[in-house]
Amino acid sequence: MSSDTFRADLFAGKVALVTGAGRGIGAGIARAFASLGATVLVHDRDSTGAGTVAKELPRDARAIAGDLAIPGEADRVFGEALGHRGRIDFLINNAGMSWAAETEEIGEEKVQQLIELNLKSVLYLSKQFIAHARQREGGGAIVQISSTAGITGFERRAVYVATKFAVIGLTKVLALDHARDGIRVNAVLPHVVETEMFRTVAKPAEADLWRKGIPIGRFATVEDVAGLVMFLCSPASSYLTGGAYPVDGGAMAGPYGGEA
Repeated sequence: MSSDTFRADLFAGKVALVTGAGRGIGAGIARAFASLGATVLVHDRDSTGAGTVAKELPRDARAIAGDLAIPGEADRVFGEALGHRGRIDFLINNAGMSWAAETEEIGEEKVQQLIELNLKSVLYLSKQFIAHARQREGGGAIVQISSTAGITGFERRAVYVATKFAVIGLTKVLALDHARDGIRVNAVLPHVVETEMFRTVAKPAEADLWRKGIPIGRFATVEDVAGLVMFLCSPASSYLTGGAYPVDGGAMAGPYGGEA
């Protein structure tokens, strides 16, 4: 996919760390980086998933396991990743999770789990990357995978939406603070993405209803998301930082009545 749009050696000599890359969107991003010549460090809390994806990629790819919902694990994961190649040029904070609950069902333990994974791990991995990039004076790019839930509400997803709004705010502040270090920070906001997990979880009637609300008329693919990430890490986006870019088929443009 990516090599059809960008030259195949675009990221030759560069190293990308992609979290939550054992399947779905993260795996698609990892494959896209590899197709453009990057060395990819494939993280996932599921060591089997990370290992499977890493084995598909060129031999310099590495799998890294770690549950980023555990306090302190973000620092360990970054240190292990850096130890493999000695440098990281691109950080893609994709790992995250969601759950639905009525307001009265929201409990402290699950709230903290979501905050640790969806927000705090993003902050601490970004902090580690920025320190590394400033030390090597080579700049770099961070792409935070937020969600359209970072700019609008979704029923029964109060905590998830709060964390995704927070990631966009974090993105903007880091972009302001580190633009003159040559570090660009942007957020990508997937809407409904047709992954294996989505196909397993979504009921056909629900999927049909959601699809009708998307002007382009289909769900996103992982390649749609990965293509934007590649652009935001490429020299073509060298003047872009602090942005939040929906991958939504027009769904956030305004109310859409579906088929006439």
